[in-house]
This record gives sequence, structure tokens and C-alpha cells, in this order.
Amino acid sequence: MSLREGFSTLFKRPPPIVKPTSEVYAAGAITTKTSRLIIAGVAVLFLSGLAAFIAQGFFQPLALLAYSLLPVALLLGWAMRTDRYEPEPKSLILMVIGLGGALSALFTVVTIPGGLLGYMVKVFLAELVFFLILAGLDSNRVTGREFNDHLDGAVYGLALGAGFIAYSNYLTILAGGYAAPLAATAFALERLFTMVFPGLTGWWIGYVKAKYVSINFASLFAGFVPVLVLRLFYEGLLTAFAGFSLPVRAVLTTVVGVLFVAVLARRVRWAVEDEKIWGYAAGLAPVEKK
Repeated sequence: MSLREGFSTLFKRPPPIVKPTSEVYAAGAITTKTSRLIIAGVAVLFLSGLAAFIAQGFFQPLALLAYSLLPVALLLGWAMRTDRYEPEPKSLILMVIGLGGALSALFTVVTIPGGLLGYMVKVFLAELVFFLILAGLDSNRVTGREFNDHLDGAVYGLALGAGFIAYSNYLTILAGGYAAPLAATAFALERLFTMVFPGLTGWWIGYVKAKYVSINFASLFAGFVPVLVLRLFYEGLLTAFAGFSLPVRAVLTTVVGVLFVAVLARRVRWAVEDEKIWGYAAGLAPVEKK
């Protein structure tokens, strides 16, 4: 494995994985009891937060939640629907979304010198933490048995990004973004497409697991570097777009963002094709808890 393969698989179909590692067929390790505990914990946190928002007035918090959650939910929902042969435990997906939200909250209090360089450092740190969390999910003896292949990795990566972006969008709107809906929409679009990058990172981690070896940090990092380069390129484009009016900026962001989504969508399609080769469509997929 090398940086070359990490870059090439962003754009070129790698040879199908005909003989995957044994871990591809490993059954999940999350029990029904564990799944229920995770869901209960997430539900308590969500309801507590919702109660606090409603205390400030009913309709505005719900409207803000819908605005901040809907775009990322659509993209994550597409990935989960595509993962039809071996759907991931909903409790684990919710937990990963929560991790993303917690990480976003943490980054709001992290102080980094201002300016373009400081912003790029913050972007780098965010992507690095995404990578480390996804690598941790892959290596953990419990969650790692759910993280079987590259399609699973894309789902968990998008879930992590969904939590991060939804919370960031909510803070922007809560701070007064609803008073300038066009600006809020432009910011939401810019953030929406950043979901692609942890999705690509997760895909690579699952690809390594399915094709080569379960855990090898150097191999995992080799595929993260191209994703980081792609993210920094995206941020560079957003910086160039900042000089345009908001409507033009939103259109340009959408065009570029759709191209990045297409890169992820191709990787997802390749992963589905590999799962068919492994017999998942014929019922050989490992059993996962709901």
C-alpha cells in the first residue's frame, strides 16, 4: 500500500476485491442490550437538549434544528440506504453522530490564531481527529466487528461528519444566521460538502481492512493524506469564492461540492460491487444488530 494507491482510488476503480480478509465476514459484536443502552443514552441527551431549546420558545428551536439537520440527514440517509446488504447498527450510527456533534462543540472552544493559516490549521486538526476516531472504531474489538469493509467505513465517516456539521450549522443559525437566510444557506452548503471527506477517510480504512490487513496505522494514514489534500483544495476554492456575491458563491459551492460528492459516490458504488462479489447479495453478509 502507498500514497499512490490512496490517490488513485479517489478517481480510478481499483481491481475488485475477489478474496477479502476473513474479517469481512465477521458477525457483529454489539449485543441487543448494548444497542438499547446506546440508544437510551443518545435519547436522554437529545431530549435534554430539546427541552432546553423549547424553554426559549417552541417554534424557533424546532425550525433551527430542522434547518441544521435536514441537509446532512439526506446525504447520510442515502449512504445508509445504499448499505442494504449489511446495514450498520442504528445505535452505533447514532453514537458516531453524537461523537461528531461533541467534537464540533469542542472545536468551538479551541483557540487558534486567526487568519487563513489559523483556519487551515483548524481544518487539518478536524480532519486528523476524524481519521483517528474512525481508525479507533475500526481497531476496537467491539465496534471493529461492525466496521467490516469500505462501505461500512463510508457510512461511519458520513455519520461522524453529519454530527459535526449539524451542530456547527445550528450554532451559526442560533447566533443570528436566520436573520440573513442567504448567508446562512451559503455557510450551510459549504459545510454540507465537507461531509464527503470523513466519508472518504472511512472508506479507505474499510478498504484496507477488506483487502489487506485489519490494523496497520501506516497503511491507514497513507489513504488519509490524499483526503486531507482534497479537503485543503476544497477550502482553497471556498476562499477564492469568498470575493463573489452570496448567490454566485452558493452556486459555485454547489457545483464544486457535487463533484466531490461524485467522488464519494463512485467509491460507494465500487464497495457495493465488491459486496456482491463476496456473496452479500445472496445472504452471506454477517448479521448485525439493528
